[in-house]
Amino acid sequence: MAKLPKAVATTNMDNSFLFTLFEGLDRQGPWSDTCTTRMFDLLSPPKNAQILDIGCGAGMQTCALARLCKSCTITADDIHQPFLHALMRKAEAEGFDDRITTCCASMDDLPFAPGSYDVFWSEGSIYIMGFEEGIS
Repeated sequence: MAKLPKAVATTNMDNSFLFTLFEGLDRQGPWSDTCTTRMFDLLSPPKNAQILDIGCGAGMQTCALARLCKSCTITADDIHQPFLHALMRKAEAEGFDDRITTCCASMDDLPFAPGSYDVFWSEGSIYIMGFEEGIS
């Protein structure tokens, strides 16, 4: 897959149409709770892991992670605040909103210090900035 130019992969672009298109959907990208569970089990994070879910969308995988790891705390990051509001409504309904914090920021300009998290999670959103840049 071709890497997008930096200018396209940042918040300078008007994404309002894309965000509106995906609002109300359970997931904003590929995968499923089965995939989330499989990857989480393979990862075997520490018991009280601090997880950063980058590009969380409306948080289907964030909620799956909260169900899988009842002692973990999760920071869910997305650039579209309505997705984060939807996530927190789901988290509150399921009773784990006290373990989830949201952050409205671009994945290419996260406001966290190195070493702040034990686990970086990104389901489907890393393709926006490219795998190499996302990993770095």
